[in-house]
Amino acid sequence: MPPQQLIQQQVDAYNQRDLQAFTACFHQDIKLYNFGESEPYLTGMDALAASYKEVFEQSPNLHATIDHRIVLGNTIIDHENVTGRKGKDFIEVVVIYQVEGEKIKSVTYIRK
Repeated sequence: MPPQQLIQQQVDAYNQRDLQAFTACFHQDIKLYNFGESEPYLTGMDALAASYKEVFEQSPNLHATIDHRIVLGNTIIDHENVTGRKGKDFIEVVVIYQVEGEKIKSVTYIRK
């Protein structure tokens, strides 16, 4: 599966708040970073599943829209607009995905 298709599959699962389909897109050793930080703030599938279980449960109107996508090999950069995340009306974020094999290996967030 091309990396951009995997990322879109992950976005679709996020919008459906489907934890099983969402986590299936990620590598067991997933690492999530805040831009500019060398240490991940979340590591591993168990931590990812627990974090997003809470997000999905607390966000009945959750929806991400991709404003712009850049594909460069196994790196995908999305400019996303997210609504309904834990009661917030609107979040603008740039997300940098690194794909290894057919799984997302790392994600870096640039938040406004």
